[in-house]
This record gives sequence, structure tokens and C-alpha cells, in this order.
Amino acid sequence: MIKMKEKANSREELIESVKAQMLAPDDVDVTAEFFKALADPTRINIVNALQIHEWLCVTDLAEILGMTKSAVSHQLCYLRLNNLVMVKREGQRVYYALCDEHVEKVFEMAISHIKE
Repeated sequence: MIKMKEKANSREELIESVKAQMLAPDDVDVTAEFFKALADPTRINIVNALQIHEWLCVTDLAEILGMTKSAVSHQLCYLRLNNLVMVKREGQRVYYALCDEHVEKVFEMAISHIKE
């Protein structure tokens, strides 16, 4: 009987410990949006292209992906709102690159995972 109570206490402690270390609700929402931003084939292709060569413009990406500039712009806007890509303006042109190395690492890990 004592052992069962000790197990219950240790289990309760385990549960409380895990609960204390869980992400805050706001962080859960932001994380979900991050993965949601990558949950579209077109956006995956854009991230892939930007991983291969940074600072591509909408025209470049549209030609690479065989899509309209409008469709690519729409997806880039979504990626930008979710901090996955950043922009640089040069005159009339806007160029895009991955926001930071974290985006590239998450993408590489996902690709590595599916190829195993």
C-alpha cells in the first residue's frame, strides 16, 4: 500500500513538473501558426527555393515555381506575416530571403525526418 502511494506521489510530481515546463498559451499559438505557415505545398516550395538561393524576387519565384506573380505574392505575404521570410527593397524590386537560420534548420530537419 505504501508503494502505491509513493508511486502516486511520484506520478503526481511528474505531472506537475511537466505542467510547469509546458509552453505558455501564447507561445503555443505562435508555434502553431509557425507550423501552419509551412503546411502548404506552395509555401514549402518557396522556402525550399529561398533555402537554395536567398534574395529572390517575386518574378524569380513565380518563374521557378511555374506560378503567377500574384499567387506567389499572396503566399509570401503569409510567410512574412509569420516571420519566416524577410524583405529587402532595391528600387522597384522587392527581394525575399528566409528570416533567419532557425527557419532553415526547422525546414532541413523536416526534410531529413521524411527522408529517413
